[in-house]
Amino acid sequence: MDEHALTVKTVRDGPVCALILSGDLDLTETAGFLVSAALAVDNRTERLVLDLAGVTFLDCAGVRALAMAASFAPSGCPVIIRSLSPMARRILELLDLNAASIRPASPGPRTTRRTRARQPVRRHLAPSEPGRARSHGR
Repeated sequence: MDEHALTVKTVRDGPVCALILSGDLDLTETAGFLVSAALAVDNRTERLVLDLAGVTFLDCAGVRALAMAASFAPSGCPVIIRSLSPMARRILELLDLNAASIRPASPGPRTTRRTRARQPVRRHLAPSEPGRARSHGR
């Protein structure tokens, strides 16, 4: 067994559900983590705790998996990220996130092809030569 394989321990104390992670939370481990989180979190959960003290590696896929796991919590349920390992804290800093911003905000309006077509398209083109604007035939 890989020494950095992710393990997820679920601890329930009444309405509080804690997921204690140990090992690497990377692309290869996210599916297993999400299955564990989906099985642990239910409509009785009033507080979800993600304990990352034992996380030895975290990549962007792992951060996304944390956000997805947080979205499993019922509406109004606080999601707490506890005991960030120094490495996990550094990844969140590099992504300009903090533990409180892991949970995605409520979804905005759905964008369809039709609504996208009505939205103005903004293009930022650099001039071909310094001090000279590019002509677009308009």
